[in-house]
Amino acid sequence: MSPIPLILVVGGDALAVRVCEELCATQGHRVALIWMQDHDLSAKLERLGCDYFSYDPNDYDALRIACVGEAASIMTLADDDRLNLQVALKARDINPSIRLVLRQFNRTLGAKLEQNLPNCSVISPASHSAATFAATALDPACFYALQFPDRGGVHAGFTQRRAGQLGVAGMSVRDAQQKLRARIVARNGSPDVSADDAFEEADTLVVFALVEHLEATSGTRQYVRVERRKRPLTRMRVAFVKRMQRLQNLDPIVLRVAAVTLTIFMIATAYFTIALQRDPFTAAYFVITTATTTGYGDITPVGHGWPTMLFAMIVMVTGVAASGIFIAFVTSALTRAQFIAMQGLRQIRTRGHVLICGSGNVGTRVIDTLGALGERVVVIDRSPDPALVEWSRTRRIELLTGDATDDRALDLCNIANARAVVALTDSDTANLEVALGARARNPLIPVVMRVQDDVFAGSIARQFEAIRTYSTTALAAPAFAMLSRFPGTRGRIAFGDDTYNVGERQQGEIPQPPPADHCIPLGVWRGGAFCHIDAFDEMEPYDRLLFIVPLSQFKTPHGAPHESSGEPVGI
Repeated sequence: MSPIPLILVVGGDALAVRVCEELCATQGHRVALIWMQDHDLSAKLERLGCDYFSYDPNDYDALRIACVGEAASIMTLADDDRLNLQVALKARDINPSIRLVLRQFNRTLGAKLEQNLPNCSVISPASHSAATFAATALDPACFYALQFPDRGGVHAGFTQRRAGQLGVAGMSVRDAQQKLRARIVARNGSPDVSADDAFEEADTLVVFALVEHLEATSGTRQYVRVERRKRPLTRMRVAFVKRMQRLQNLDPIVLRVAAVTLTIFMIATAYFTIALQRDPFTAAYFVITTATTTGYGDITPVGHGWPTMLFAMIVMVTGVAASGIFIAFVTSALTRAQFIAMQGLRQIRTRGHVLICGSGNVGTRVIDTLGALGERVVVIDRSPDPALVEWSRTRRIELLTGDATDDRALDLCNIANARAVVALTDSDTANLEVALGARARNPLIPVVMRVQDDVFAGSIARQFEAIRTYSTTALAAPAFAMLSRFPGTRGRIAFGDDTYNVGERQQGEIPQPPPADHCIPLGVWRGGAFCHIDAFDEMEPYDRLLFIVPLSQFKTPHGAPHESSGEPVGI
């Protein structure tokens, strides 16, 4: 048996390859991937220096050939929950001490697996990345977010902004943290921040806080204000102008019929006022009863000459024709309105909402996150699933059924008054088209889009600075890679010249700081609530600690990490 731990990866998609890349970039372990024969996959792994076993992983013999019996951990990362669970359980049959890391979309099942399987961690890439998508929509300067604790906890994130933008220029760290209700992690890229130093206007700060607190201090937060006009005459004039503008959009046939009918009504009223020797009001009454063929008989044109009777017949025919046309158009409009409502196509009147384009695995999790944060959400999707329709019925969201890349669909979403747009379809180009369409309608609106191709994401970042891009693979891969050896890993962030591992640690009766050096505490979950701490000695028994640890301390002078003995890095 080799003294260097073996980490096995199961999967053949971009996430599995990215995790292998993360693992191969560090030392202290061997990496091998198990998956069906794929020449392109084999070439990628060869470039990474990763071993490749081209077998069906859901087979005991294949797992034995891949040395599961002596492996330290196995990561099942296929996009099939059932396959991942089957392979993990078979690996545990062969090696009862092997560490399990599973990819599962079903968070409920994942929680049960973690509770009942020792030395097991379960992550859903969609859930893992949803917090970052949602937080960036509310605060475009946010670069990473998470839910802490992972289930039932608060949503918090890291943002990087200047002290002047945060409104803390001239304040000490202590006063600034109190004002922001946040933990100031770094100043100008350095985590060495003195509690008594005053911030300058241009200082760049890395701040960790609850997402709702980040949103409250976001310099680009969109406030939607409805102007309240105190003078009633002004309100009436504005309302009249708006209604006249809407008349221009009516069907031209309806407008012409209405104009002809009104003209005949006025002429007939004037004529019968003279011919019947009645007052104008009574004459108008007679015209209406004649046009609608009501015929009370209280007033009759008989005995007033044939011209009067002929004019009455013209009014009758005109009234019947106009009534028929009017009823036909009203029926058509009602039918169209009902059809549009059933299809989810209607003009959105909501203001200050977040528009979600695409409601797949990631989109559903982002909707959940925004709903938990109390945000108004509008969703546009080509084929919404039944759960989404039910959310719309119960008013959790507003749903439009349509293609988000269609300009007509975007025009219905009230983007001019939206807070942010998040494009989460499965197509990178479709997401870019949605992002550009949203920016064309509202140049100031924050736009976040999902991009799976790293090269394409880099091009978008260079050409469209106002659009933030994230990849679920890039967000989840570092967490998966670190979880293979270090339970408690929550992700990875970077600021200044260093990279940091985000981890959590459950405290016992006697709180202990993480074993690694230079760890930075962020906060604790205590008594069902989250609170920031500035030092580890502020911990209390049974707190759940959230912290970051710099990874540079584990690197050799040549940039490669030490071949550590396997001590969990800061966990």
